[in-house]
Amino acid sequence: MSSTASPLAAPEAWNLVAPEYVRELLPVFEHFAKDALTRVAAPSGAQVLDVAAGPGTLALLAARQGLRVTAIDFAPKMLAALRERATSAGLDIDAQVGDGMALELSEQTFDAAFSLFGLMFFPDRPRGFRELYRVLRPGGRAVVSSWRPMEHSPAMNLVYQRFAEQLPGQGAPRGGVMPLSDPDTCQQEMGAAGFDDVRVHQVSVPAHYPSTAAMVDAMMRAAAPVALARRALGAQWPDIEKTVVDKVTQDLGPGAQVVQFNAYLTVGIRQPTPDSNTRHPSTPKG
Repeated sequence: MSSTASPLAAPEAWNLVAPEYVRELLPVFEHFAKDALTRVAAPSGAQVLDVAAGPGTLALLAARQGLRVTAIDFAPKMLAALRERATSAGLDIDAQVGDGMALELSEQTFDAAFSLFGLMFFPDRPRGFRELYRVLRPGGRAVVSSWRPMEHSPAMNLVYQRFAEQLPGQGAPRGGVMPLSDPDTCQQEMGAAGFDDVRVHQVSVPAHYPSTAAMVDAMMRAAAPVALARRALGAQWPDIEKTVVDKVTQDLGPGAQVVQFNAYLTVGIRQPTPDSNTRHPSTPKG
């Protein structure tokens, strides 16, 4: 993908966290992926595209439903995790390293297209939306997910604030405005790419941790910007990690914690042409 100042728009950060990403976040992302697939309701045998597929959470679920899946990601280690999981499950998925802003795929190829927490970080989001539209067949639907503002998840917001205090200039996650974190923006950007009947759905998934320390550890290991900071700081990292855990424990206490992962799922349709045959039911309302 194009160069950018954001560490999340380059494959390096995602390669670093690929194994932990699967281990720590799989249950959360499976919930979002199931919701996205339900809203599209593609029939068995339909061709679907997963852009910024990561370790294949949605791609594997789609393949298990009898869908023919093409998965694109720019991080080779994420795709390696996807291929390993697909092989273990006996699933056939066409996994390709590629650029979601310049898909090397033919026009009007897919019955449905997805980008879960990927397109939101593209340096050129309009191009990403237009590419999804271009490769969809008339009548096909796309689902793009993005995070709601972190203020809606107080525990997560607090952890990232404490990281930011200890990692000035290192690009640690922090609160504030994230891309596509406003429903009007989600609707506007998808609509501008040509999609019709664009609807934005709020989805929330709780993640449970046995202790504050376990929560901080999980978030630290699965967060791509933190992984970059950890590598850059080297021997300094253990002291920083301990400080963050201590401060968050002082804030929240040492006991069990629940973190809410709050997202928008934006769904749009490429309208059928008068002579096209669409196989999809109307978008479920949520």
